[in-house]
Amino acid sequence: MTQIAHQDGMPEPAPISVRAAIRLAWVAWFILGVIPFLLFLCVVWTLGIRNAELVRGGHHTWFLISSAYLLIAVPCSFFLRTRLFKEYWAGHTVAPGKYLFGMIAMWMTLELGGILSLLGCFLDHSLLPNLLPAMLAFIFYATLWPSGRSMVYPVGHHEDPQIYEEPR
Repeated sequence: MTQIAHQDGMPEPAPISVRAAIRLAWVAWFILGVIPFLLFLCVVWTLGIRNAELVRGGHHTWFLISSAYLLIAVPCSFFLRTRLFKEYWAGHTVAPGKYLFGMIAMWMTLELGGILSLLGCFLDHSLLPNLLPAMLAFIFYATLWPSGRSMVYPVGHHEDPQIYEEPR
């Protein structure tokens, strides 16, 4: 990859291409989707072997922690992506590096919330209620696949609100 020199002499990596960004986004999305799936299988396998002997009632600490995390962090990650995609709102395309950073930030937020919830299943020795935030995080994650539209199609114009579209 070529290097571009800054004014202070520090090299800056060349911008990533749209094709490379969408390829990296799909690889990241797939890997980040496999990790909680494998952790879910591990939780089900482990709790299925132990049966229901160690189930304690009334402890919902991990459920509350993972739910609070998802309620606070997910809107913050959507706000961050909106700030990174501000060129799109003006009718321009988003730079591939910003697209990749914004989408991976959202995916990692959802991923961490799901993993936190699945860890609660391990620690509480029961699937419910800790599985519910993990399922919600996975549903949101699955709907946010990388399409790359905001890098390729300049949709809308700042003076014409009738041709505006939401970015994907």
